[in-house]
Amino acid sequence: MIEADDDPEISVILLAGAGGAFCAGVDLKELAATGFTGDDRTENCIDRVAACTTPVIGLVDGPAVTGGFELALACDFLIASPTARFADTHSRVGIVPGGGLTARLADTVGIRRARQLSATGQYIDAPTALAWGLVNEVVESAELLTRGIQIATTFAAAESRTLRAVWSLYDGMSADAIADGVARERATNAQWSAAMEAVAEAGAAVIEHGRAQNRER
Repeated sequence: MIEADDDPEISVILLAGAGGAFCAGVDLKELAATGFTGDDRTENCIDRVAACTTPVIGLVDGPAVTGGFELALACDFLIASPTARFADTHSRVGIVPGGGLTARLADTVGIRRARQLSATGQYIDAPTALAWGLVNEVVESAELLTRGIQIATTFAAAESRTLRAVWSLYDGMSADAIADGVARERATNAQWSAAMEAVAEAGAAVIEHGRAQNRER
């Protein structure tokens, strides 16, 4: 992604998933095994996509859930297939978003719909996503990549320096609208993560203490 963004010969980046899903989000088994912490944050794929100065078009076929939803929202815009589904299940799995979801989702669909999605964890289908302004177009799965290439081709026909200048203006507008929200979410995520890690460690200590007492008997 970094190499593509830095390459002046690349006008557009098309981002798609594999295996019938755009992105299913965090691995819950890994989360249970390793825990979750917001300390020592490093740049992740969501940050990288959001930071791209080259236009990024997300091609969503299948589910984009939780962290995958954040990744989709980090794209400049989305083209979806009829099988696309979107959901924010952070509250269901016990994770405070940290990839800018609350800021970008509210900016995209409005704060009332964003609240509903985050509180309920409900999935919305492609027609609803189109009606809500979450995706720009819906095309058949077999046509998704073709449509992405068609749009990329029209971008490539533009004068590259002018397109980058115009795109930077849109990037600036977007950043102005969500910067405080993204920063606030990250701070809350870090505080929550540290607290949850402490709770998990305390719980593990209690369990081990009980096991030790049983061994001494």
